[in-house]
Formats: sequence, C-alpha cells, structure tokens
Amino acid sequence: MRLSGAEIQHATNGSWHGAVPEMISSVVTDTRSFAAGEAFLALRGPSFDGHNFAASVADRAVALIGDSEGVKRWRDLDNSKLEVNDTLQALGDIAHAWRNRLAQTTVIAITGSFGKTSLRSLLESGFTALGVKIAATRANLNNLIGVPQTLLAVPIDADVAVIECGISETGEMARLAAMVQPDIAILTGMTAAHAEGLGGLAGVVREKSLLLGQLKEGGWCGLGSGVSVLLETNNINRPAESLSMDDESSADAVCWQLVGRELLMSWQGQEASMTLVLPALHWAANIAFAASIILRHINCSRELSLAEVVTALSDWQPPAGRMQPCEGVNGSLVLDDCYNANPVSMQAAIDTLRGLDGGRIAILGDMAELGAGSDDAHAAINLDGLDRVYLIGSSMRLLAEKSPQARWFATTADAVLALADESFAAGDTILIKASRSMALESIVRLLCRQEAAHAL
Repeated sequence: MRLSGAEIQHATNGSWHGAVPEMISSVVTDTRSFAAGEAFLALRGPSFDGHNFAASVADRAVALIGDSEGVKRWRDLDNSKLEVNDTLQALGDIAHAWRNRLAQTTVIAITGSFGKTSLRSLLESGFTALGVKIAATRANLNNLIGVPQTLLAVPIDADVAVIECGISETGEMARLAAMVQPDIAILTGMTAAHAEGLGGLAGVVREKSLLLGQLKEGGWCGLGSGVSVLLETNNINRPAESLSMDDESSADAVCWQLVGRELLMSWQGQEASMTLVLPALHWAANIAFAASIILRHINCSRELSLAEVVTALSDWQPPAGRMQPCEGVNGSLVLDDCYNANPVSMQAAIDTLRGLDGGRIAILGDMAELGAGSDDAHAAINLDGLDRVYLIGSSMRLLAEKSPQARWFATTADAVLALADESFAAGDTILIKASRSMALESIVRLLCRQEAAHAL
C-alpha cells in the first residue's frame, strides 16, 4: 500500500496528533514483524492490548494508530499519532481505501463453509502458471484482522487478488464484503459449519451470501455445487451475471467426471484431462470450478483453451493440513487433513479413503461449532468400508457407540499414547481429520515422515 497520512485520516475519520505523515507504505499490527518506516496500529482483544507494545517500535515507526485511551498513554512518545474510535474498524477502513486504489486489479473474494483455501490455492497456482501477476491470502488471514492485512499487501500492479473471507459470527460478512467489494464473488459451498455463531444452516446461507450484494458494477459471481439450490430455498437472489457449477447447460461451467484417478473435463466442445494423486471427488470438483473461473475471467481479454488451463493447474498441491499426502511409518500413506472439518468435508474425505486399495484407517476428531445439530451431524457420519477407525472427542463418542469397528478416546493426548503402540504397514492409508481445535497435528507428527511428502 501507499497512502498519505491525509488519506488515512479521511478513511478512518481520525485525528492526527503531531505532524501528518506525507506517505505511509505499510500498516502493521504485530510488533514482532515490524520494520523501520512502517505505521503501527494497536489492536485490542479480550486478553491483549496492542497499545502496550507501541514503545518497542516507536523509534522505527513513521506513525502510531490507536484509540483515544491508548493515544493518551502514548503522550511521552514523539511519534505522529492518529487517534481513531476503534482500531479494528480503522484497519478495515484503511484496507478499503487501498482497495479503491486497485482499479487495475480484479479482486476475487471467496467464501463458503468448505473449499475456500483449496480453491484459492488452485486459482493462485493456475493464474501464476498462465503469467498472471497475482496476490492472494496467506495462511489463515481470512477474518476481520486478516482480510485487511491481505488487501494492504496487494501491489498496485497486481492483475488479480484472491481474498478468502471466513466468518463465524453474524455481522462479520457485512463488514468484510463492504471492505473488499469484489469484482468476482465466489461461494464454494455451504453447510452447518460455524452454525453455532450464525444461527443454523439458514443463517450460514444468509450471512455468507451477503458477499454477493457488494459486487462491483459489472462483476459476476461463481457458485459451487449445491449453492444455487440453497440460495433459492432461502429466497436469496443471485446476481444476473453468474457461473453455477450446478448448471450443466452453462457455456461457462467446466463439466467433469472422475474415473479412478483420472479427471476428465469438457468445456465448449474442448476436452482435457489430468491425473490426481487421490481419487478425491472434492478435489475434482474444486479443480473444475477453478478452471471455470479462470476461463471466464481470462477469456474476457484473450483467448484461452481448456487444455492450457488444465496444464496450468496440473502442478497444484493441496495446502498443508488439507488432504495432504505424506509418507507414513512402515511405508504407510498418511492423509493429513487435520486443519479443519465440517460434515461435508468429513464425509468427502472418508469417501476418498473408502475408494483406495489396501488398509483403510481413519483417525477422526470432533467437528466444532455445529450448534444444535452437532450430535446428529456426528452420528450421521458413514464409516462403512473402513478397516480401522479411531474416534476422538466428546462429540465423536456418539459415533463410536454405533460403530463396532471404532475405538474412542476422550482426548487427542489419549489417542497419541494408544496410537504409538498400534501397527501400520505398507499399503495402509491413514486419514487424519478433525476441526482445528482438536490439534490432531500431534498425531500427524507421530505417524507421518514430514520430510517425505508426496508431490501431486
């Protein structure tokens, strides 16, 4: 970013104390990653107050940004200080001001209950291979703190910016959507993930679809499988310009079929294929969705074939913790999918495991934040066709009680102790999946040789 002190004051409705900086090139919220010449913005939370750390960067900061109470505590610091009403809101306001400067950048915003990160990484991989200068969300910076940081890091000359938008509470998407104002809005799919904070599936659909209402003029939306029906069921109109993966008659959607590990795709009379490491239907769906988005966007300015896009996507590898294959103990194969889980992604991962040869072993933990439907969602998981199952957490006990092949553990620590004595062999595939709060990466470390990850 490059915004003047006056522009930042206008965006935040703040007040400068001291000289107004001529230009600010970065706004940072963490003193541990602070560099000379940046502005420090102090965030508050239930257990922290960034205002307490400003003194540690004052000698390097071009400016300090804080709330009224915090700025008063900084009276002995000589820096220029911008006083704002709420620093989290100010961070979003500054990011929105920078977004408005990105006139030559196509901003793609992605939300949904599942598939956000995989689709983002596919788009990043595909666009990059096609020579498109792209900026994208890093790690899990997809909330009210992470999205503005992502926007502020987008270079002025980026062709495309892909921004993940994740929410867990009512009201968050309205703020994120107004901040990002995408040229292309993507809804990957929706289920009862985070239903606890959003009021059930209807609340999830209502909140996440708010992204569609902030499309820039001339923009369009992309809807993953099943989304069109959910919007219609909840009386939510979709934009006139849209691409739906449910609409097989659409000229924009890439049609696909997975035969074993071979993904066959067709589009506007063209055909192409690629071989996947795993026969994962949700991977196949995401790859076809990414190809559809890339084709529609790039073909607005230059002709691009399906084969070119499929080739561009062929080097994609899944993000860490999302069905990532790695070599396990005694020659087994571990599928590290422990980053997160909801009913749809959990069943998709199990279905993929079920389709593999050899020993099929699942280590599954609780799915968090499902609200009133949590018990039913856990009990409904289909474990048929698996050879060994290990279930972890209070919610998974419901599934264990109806699954004679399953062993249940109250905590991840208990499971680690037991699994250390279990035997695994060449030909076994071990799926490890749960919500992030279950911290199953300790089991991944136990069973997976991280230095020997399989490449796609």
